[in-house]
Amino acid sequence: MNVIRLALGWLVGIALASNVSLPLHWLAIAAGVAMVGVVVDRSRWFALVMLCVALGGIRYHFAQPLLGPHHIERWAGATEVTIVGRVDEEPRRDDTGQQLVVTVSYAGSSDRFAPAEGRVLVRAPPYPPYYPGDRLLLSGRLSLPRTAQRPGEFDYRAYLARRGIFVLLNRPTVIRALAAREPAWGLAQISQFREYCRRVLLRLLPEPQAALAIGILLGIQAGLPETARAAFATTGTSHILVVSGWNFTIVAAALAALAKLTRLRPWPAFWLSLAAMWIYAGFTGASAAVVRAAMMASLALLARTAERQSEPWRLLLAACWLLTLVNPHTLWDLGFQLSALATASLFAFGKPVERWLNGFGWLAHPALAAVREALTATLAAQVLTLPLMLYHFGNLSLVAPLANILIVPVVPVAMLLGMVALIGGLFWLPLGQWLAAVAWLPLSWITNAAMVLAQPAWAAIAVPAFPLWLLLASYAVIIGYWLWRRQDRAEMQEA
Repeated sequence: MNVIRLALGWLVGIALASNVSLPLHWLAIAAGVAMVGVVVDRSRWFALVMLCVALGGIRYHFAQPLLGPHHIERWAGATEVTIVGRVDEEPRRDDTGQQLVVTVSYAGSSDRFAPAEGRVLVRAPPYPPYYPGDRLLLSGRLSLPRTAQRPGEFDYRAYLARRGIFVLLNRPTVIRALAAREPAWGLAQISQFREYCRRVLLRLLPEPQAALAIGILLGIQAGLPETARAAFATTGTSHILVVSGWNFTIVAAALAALAKLTRLRPWPAFWLSLAAMWIYAGFTGASAAVVRAAMMASLALLARTAERQSEPWRLLLAACWLLTLVNPHTLWDLGFQLSALATASLFAFGKPVERWLNGFGWLAHPALAAVREALTATLAAQVLTLPLMLYHFGNLSLVAPLANILIVPVVPVAMLLGMVALIGGLFWLPLGQWLAAVAWLPLSWITNAAMVLAQPAWAAIAVPAFPLWLLLASYAVIIGYWLWRRQDRAEMQEA
């Protein structure tokens, strides 16, 4: 529990530094005072926590971008600007285009360039596709992201600033790939292979089953029809469309079964499994939530291989600490927040929800084990994620428990059969098409169940937006209740 406090102190330090502007020297002084407290104080834990808070603030301070005289932001608002730069991240593609993060090296007019720096978010047409490492020449009008117009409104500029992006280029008038490609540490090859797998799945399966398979296997959301996307949102099952910790749990279980079948020794099996999980993480886009899930799965695998007990809270916070150590701005990524909160909610409320459900006699039947497990996971995960989802989206799904019971147990089957079909299609397309006929069944069940359950007008209700203080108050009540129950249960065990 003490290690957990240190990790929480680090995260609190990052959050405080983002809201309270403190000079670096004050943070350094606070860290020095805390270090003295560590040496002098016998308990030391309070001083250690304060040290972690100060170090978190220092790390956030060093993560802030420096807008020098050559930063691309000074070109925003000009009539027409030509920039030369490199695609720096995996592009985000949808039905209408692709978002490119371009790191700029030169900017100016079409025949006169000057050195420039910074990152630009470019909204480009869907074709031709671009990949990390591609060098591009783009022309168009640069603009600044929109800021919040009133308190509580989404601040798009602050959101992009946390990714180091301060300038937009929507629909460039000229976009041309330059001959020389800068190295991108293999990201371009992974991205191209991922795109090739997407095209193979489109040839193996009809829509919307193909788009669903692409989402759960490759982490690409583009292509799913709007009606199907709305159905998953209405039924509270959108989480199955993105790669998350649950996908890594399935992958880890499959790898463990394979290692047992081939009788691999523990440490060779560990390194092979570790490599497979991180290749899969990179293959699916390596978002903050995906990397967090991969880190947790890796830490759990290490604990199991070393025959040490893997305390789940430590694994979660260790993953969060590592992610925010690399990039403190990850703390504000909504996908990361929902993923981490869902995992924490399962740890905190999984057992209480399971005991509550066991009170219903008909659910205790062994034949309903899969139903009980899906319902437990759904209800437990909602405890901490629901306030944040209502704060951001204002949509409350009333059919989510039933939808998750009917859909969630089928997803591992769909993943396994879809992956088998994809591998078959990569080797020989007719073989993949034959295997895809089997994968079509669970994929159709998932899409049809979501569409049917989303039909009633009462399936989801709109909740009025509530202010930030109410969100924080909700979490204070939930955490306070959990701590009270935890203390009460500890006292009962001692008695």
